[in-house]
Amino acid sequence: MQLLTFTLGQQQYGIDTRNIVEVLPFISANPVPKQGEEVRGLVRYRGKLVPVIDLCQLISDRPCQLRLGTRTVVVKTIPVESDKESYLFAITAENVIGMSTTMPDVKTPEHSESFVGPIVDIESSTAETKAIQMILVNSLGNNTNLQTLLSYTRQETEQDKTGAPDPVR
Repeated sequence: MQLLTFTLGQQQYGIDTRNIVEVLPFISANPVPKQGEEVRGLVRYRGKLVPVIDLCQLISDRPCQLRLGTRTVVVKTIPVESDKESYLFAITAENVIGMSTTMPDVKTPEHSESFVGPIVDIESSTAETKAIQMILVNSLGNNTNLQTLLSYTRQETEQDKTGAPDPVR
């Protein structure tokens, strides 16, 4: 399994690349009032409004700082059940350092309450093995504030191209 890796403090984290749509430079988000501190706001991605979650805020109770390695990562959920739909959102992470491969293919929990997943060993160019903690995008997507913003952005996509509301609603 391939992971996009980033560092926060002394701990390394990874996101399964099957969930990643695109890695972008840091993008400033338009804030949305009355949201949790972990919600940075909304960004336009390929013409659609996409909510942004700040991983630094979730993990270490501080917002991500604008640094050379800070990235906005557009991710998608992968439906576990056939009747569920996939949706896009973005995350902000500091010190995005590259790609790593886990030793064996790891089974991630399908219905985890926490967005922080298992600790796995990754391959290293040296003889030592490094441990990395996985971030579960599907579980992160269950964040209540994120779900609220997703419901707002879904309504926005139901409008026609002129911006007028759909007359069916």
